[in-house]
Amino acid sequence: MKIGLLGDIHGDTRALESALRHLETLRVDQLLCTGDLVGYGYQSDAAVARVQSLGIPCVRGNHDRWALERRQLIGPRGWRPASLHDTTWEFLEQLPASRSLTVKGITIEVHHGSPASDTEFVTPYRPLPESVTQFWDRSDASVLVLGHTHLPMIDRHFNGGTLVNPGSIMGVPGIQTSYSFAVLEVPSLAVRVFEVRTGREIRRDPVFLNGDPV
Repeated sequence: MKIGLLGDIHGDTRALESALRHLETLRVDQLLCTGDLVGYGYQSDAAVARVQSLGIPCVRGNHDRWALERRQLIGPRGWRPASLHDTTWEFLEQLPASRSLTVKGITIEVHHGSPASDTEFVTPYRPLPESVTQFWDRSDASVLVLGHTHLPMIDRHFNGGTLVNPGSIMGVPGIQTSYSFAVLEVPSLAVRVFEVRTGREIRRDPVFLNGDPV
């Protein structure tokens, strides 16, 4: 079974539609989203409506939370009023901070930043934070899916757990992005990362141990 992983859409519906087309070609069976549906891009309403219409399980990102708390969005040039549709606000309000689902006997848990915070950065370029190492100690999940950093990451923990960050599908000028999505296969837990624009595979199962390539 193939699970398509989307991260940090940030109101970029053009990138979202491109990623969805490639995922359809790849014949994925399920989609998951790591949050940050709004902010940066200028089509937050349309992005939320598309995710909602497809019934994609999604968690709340820090930009989604900030929009709810401040009634503002961050764009490429700073904060701006968040003039969103009522249906968008309602969808953001019901997003959970985390989700857990079991597919073919494999438990997958989704958070935005980390299991501890939606603003914590977990990247392949620094040691894993305690929140992740403690997660593997206490959780029965086999897969931890994160977003937030806009960087793809695949980390194989020594206890058999797999951490995946699909990167960000967003292509907003001036904002750091990997312009990528990922596909997780279960029960094998093989992971592939693809480029949004072309659908070209750009990474397959790289292994990191505590942030260092091996």
